[in-house]
Amino acid sequence: MPIGKPNKFEDVEGAFERVAYACPAGTSGLQIFRNAENALKAKNYQVLYTDNYANVRFTLTARQGPQWVTVYSDGPGYTVTAVKQKQMEQQMQAATADGWGEQINQTGRVSIYGINFDTGKATIRPDSESVLNEVLLLFQKQPEWSVVVAGHTDNVGSDAVNTPLSRQRAEAVVAWLTSKGVDRSRLIAAGFGSKKPVADNSSEEGRAKNRRVDLVKLY
Repeated sequence: MPIGKPNKFEDVEGAFERVAYACPAGTSGLQIFRNAENALKAKNYQVLYTDNYANVRFTLTARQGPQWVTVYSDGPGYTVTAVKQKQMEQQMQAATADGWGEQINQTGRVSIYGINFDTGKATIRPDSESVLNEVLLLFQKQPEWSVVVAGHTDNVGSDAVNTPLSRQRAEAVVAWLTSKGVDRSRLIAAGFGSKKPVADNSSEEGRAKNRRVDLVKLY
């Protein structure tokens, strides 16, 4: 679900809960906001976004690892929206054309791991061949599908570098597929840099999960 303040959203998938609370008469929005901010910081949450409109309407979004919380108040009460982010687990035995096709049929998308690039470049490494051949087989088995090929990075480095690099890598995958006979009109390359993580970037394991190529089915 989109979570955050107006005009600045982060798509977060996972277990979702929303609870509305009423406050005693005379409780101000600012008081609610400060209490929520202090409580979250005391639990080691990182406050990511805040928004204050005329000291009446407040929004606060915070995160601790996979747990996201947004507190919104525009009156005597407030609403807490909580999402525990969870990436789509993909077992090794499912890392095939059939496994990916099944997941796309269920969710509309799949994350592909094993397409590797030279550091800081969009050059596909030779050890990616077996995975790319499975991706090719997926397109051959599903000739009616059109997809977005989306490149993603971890948060090491700046957005100014990561975002165009992720797109260049997606374009490299598209070029490889078209060189093998996939119609170019079925493929759209996109790059999101580190903006759409599926894991916590604070660990190497999490960063490795965030470095990926997603296939998102259009129709």
